[in-house]
Amino acid sequence: MSAPPATAPAPAPARFREVRAWAARRRLGAAIVVLCLFGLGVLVWNFSGTARAFPGPALLSAFLLAVVLYVAFTLLRRVRPVRTPPRKWSWAGVAWGATAATGCALLANGGLSAVWSRTAGVDFASSWGAALTAPLNEEGIKTAGIVLLGVAFPARMRGPLDGWVLGALVGLGFQMAENWTYALNGIVGTGGTTPGDAALQSVVGRVLYTGLGSHWTMSAVAGTGVGLLLSRSPGPARRRRAGAAACVLTAVGMHWLFNAPFLGGGLGTGVKAAFDFLVAGSFWIVLRHAYRHRARAELRAPGVAPGADRLLTRRGRRRARAAVPQGAERERYARLMVAQLDLLEERAGTGCPRPAFEAAARARVAEARYVPSGVEGY
Repeated sequence: MSAPPATAPAPAPARFREVRAWAARRRLGAAIVVLCLFGLGVLVWNFSGTARAFPGPALLSAFLLAVVLYVAFTLLRRVRPVRTPPRKWSWAGVAWGATAATGCALLANGGLSAVWSRTAGVDFASSWGAALTAPLNEEGIKTAGIVLLGVAFPARMRGPLDGWVLGALVGLGFQMAENWTYALNGIVGTGGTTPGDAALQSVVGRVLYTGLGSHWTMSAVAGTGVGLLLSRSPGPARRRRAGAAACVLTAVGMHWLFNAPFLGGGLGTGVKAAFDFLVAGSFWIVLRHAYRHRARAELRAPGVAPGADRLLTRRGRRRARAAVPQGAERERYARLMVAQLDLLEERAGTGCPRPAFEAAARARVAEARYVPSGVEGY
């Protein structure tokens, strides 16, 4: 008697798949927190002694860098068209760069630098060690954080533009933490004779002279590749993988050029920083133009109400809300606008929206839809 034919297992119910995905993201979020705490512990272990010995200069440099961080954080979020990314997501990127990436890179750089010294000699390591070590370790660890945050918060990673913004924020956190460690190392390098001047000179020099073309530019380019890889776009998947790899390799090349021993001195370093800034800025211009072009096309599609293009600008949305009477009606209109923006940004991310996220955004629009008096909606 023959055995009955094997049957494929029934697919898991949609609700079960949602719960399972939620649990996986929770575990990934916990791993990100643990890695951030580990990196912070490495920084405390290596620099707490100097900070305790020179508390005034350490606090002064930390305060100045915190001010720069907040200003740059605000600007990098504002350059994203249509609307700024969520604060929690943005601060998560900064936290990864400032703790996990910086601490892990400190350990990895020390190990790889020792390898160059043993295999190629001390002279070679002193000249080329930074160019052969930091681009691999630091860009790899920063990019790993962008990937983890993109997977942990998939609704926020709609395309390469979101990857650019997240990468810039990760690099910004790394840059500020590294600047603080350099300020402390500058105090030690001068023998502690003028700790305040040494810390201040280090902070001012790294912020004003190389700040525009440092880690945030490199990570922005690498993040573009991560956003391209994790998003959904027309064409074969191998094209996305090739584009992502090209972006990451470009970021590594930018870092290598910045640390390379040629074009040294003040002028050469300034030229390198300007080059990295122009590369990251060029990426942003192209991505922003493509994003706004797709968003305008969506708002001009058949069936979209006239005047919906006000969603593209923050000023237009403020004026639209102001035209609605205050109270419960304005709150309902604000919820409708948020749902409309979610749908618009999902479609404009790459021009090829993800079905599950588009369906969820459509459902929120349908749930919130109503026509406020005197305002035409999307």
